[in-house]
Amino acid sequence: MARHRRKNEYGEMAMPISAMIDITFLLIIFFVVTAAMDKEVEDEAIILSKAPHGKPLAKKDPRGIVINVRKTGEININAVEKTMSEITASLTVAALKWGNDMPIIIRGDKDVQHYHIKKVMEAITKTGLYKIRFDALIE
Repeated sequence: MARHRRKNEYGEMAMPISAMIDITFLLIIFFVVTAAMDKEVEDEAIILSKAPHGKPLAKKDPRGIVINVRKTGEININAVEKTMSEITASLTVAALKWGNDMPIIIRGDKDVQHYHIKKVMEAITKTGLYKIRFDALIE
C-alpha cells in the first residue's frame, strides 16, 4: 500500500523544513571553524614593524609555514612553542614533502632582538629552504 503525503490547503505538497534548518546551521558552523583556522597561524601577541615601502604579498602559497618570534625570543609555529632543533626537524620534513621552494614567513615582533631572528634564519638554511619572507605592516 503506497503512502500518500497530505496536501496543504493550496493543494501543494508540504516539505519538512526542520531538516533544512539543521543542514544550514551545520554549514555555518563548518565555515566559521575553517575560517578561524588560518588565524591560529598568526600570533596575536606580536606587534609587527612598519614597512612603508614594502611590496604586499600578491598570492599566499598554501604550502607556506609561518614562524612567529615574540618580543621575549619565544619561537612558535602554529601557536605551539618550539625549540630550534624542533623547528629544524619540522622544516626538514616539510621540505621533503613540499620541496625546497616552499616559502617560509617570519613574523618577528618589532622589539625582538635580531639575534633571535638570526637563529631562525640559520635553522631554515640548515634545511635547504631558501624562500624566506618577513611579515610587516604596509601603510
